[in-house]
Amino acid sequence: MNKCSPPRIAEALLEKVLPADLKEPLLGDLEEEFQQIQFNQSKQACQIWYWRQALLTSFHYFNQTQKALIMFAFSVLFFVALTIFAMELSGGASMFFDVPSLILTLPPALVFTLAVSTPGNVKQAFSCLFSGHVDSLRQVKSSVMVFDVLGTSCLWLGALMTLLGWVAMGSHIEDVAIIGPAFAVSILTLLYAMGVKLVCYVAAQRINYLGQGLSPNLD
Repeated sequence: MNKCSPPRIAEALLEKVLPADLKEPLLGDLEEEFQQIQFNQSKQACQIWYWRQALLTSFHYFNQTQKALIMFAFSVLFFVALTIFAMELSGGASMFFDVPSLILTLPPALVFTLAVSTPGNVKQAFSCLFSGHVDSLRQVKSSVMVFDVLGTSCLWLGALMTLLGWVAMGSHIEDVAIIGPAFAVSILTLLYAMGVKLVCYVAAQRINYLGQGLSPNLD
């Protein structure tokens, strides 16, 4: 009988969530039991069993090991929920959604961030943010710089695109039917940029907090 390995994604989930002191023994026990049940069950049943154990175990330890990530995600979701609520009170959330306005700010800001930093540093910054772990002050500095550049670039792009929109409106000042929608779109561009800037600011402060207590000798 050809034995199969545990699902890699399920293992990665456990490696992410489990406390450091329990990671090796728990993963070892699960793999050993996974290999044993293959003598009596099909491959699919074994995979389902491992996924069930992985999800139950992850749920048990998630709040313990990922509390900071939970709070960060909750704060972002709370901000989004309040924003949507304010939009609804203002006449409907649909009038505040405009894909071109978002495209004009976030993708160019990401390009500027990659130009200033490196893809590796950008990946590292998001990894630090979501893992809640930093290894050195140098890593903290580079990660904070990524979010500072991303947020600031997005904000300046939003302001620039808004000004360009106003210039375009000025050339059609006599056409009221064009000015209204164009003005709304130009303001939405700045609104999106300010929202991204706010999230990037919170992300940078979170990484700064994670770096508190690190010794300069770790660099």
